Amino acid sequence: MTVLTTGVLVVILLVMAVGAAITGMHLERNELQSAADSIALAAAQGVDMEEIYTAGDSSPITESSARAAAEEQLSRYPLDTTRTHDIGLDDVSVEADGTVRIVLSARTDPPLAGWFTRRSGTSIPLHVEGESRAR
Repeated sequence: MTVLTTGVLVVILLVMAVGAAITGMHLERNELQSAADSIALAAAQGVDMEEIYTAGDSSPITESSARAAAEEQLSRYPLDTTRTHDIGLDDVSVEADGTVRIVLSARTDPPLAGWFTRRSGTSIPLHVEGESRAR
């Protein structure tokens, strides 16, 4: 009976640890999504001053002005995490209607298993997209 009880307790503890790791990963992804939305909003407000009077009906936001605004916002954004690292701006695109899409990527280490992923170099990749449109 003791062996059976010990085995069941081990299985229950493992399920709880996996649940905590999945929840931690989801929270890290949500925080990265908030950063992506903030960066997309800043990029949508990154108007190219040379294009503002010559753009005609098209958007005065260029990919270079949006990327510059996005990189500046990424450097200033207060990410409050110790598990997520290697955060980078993968892509910035501007559509004709002024919609700016950005893609952020990062690597994260889950709680309770972070010691293993950090030492083995198998951090879990995260990719999120943010979108905003200037009017």
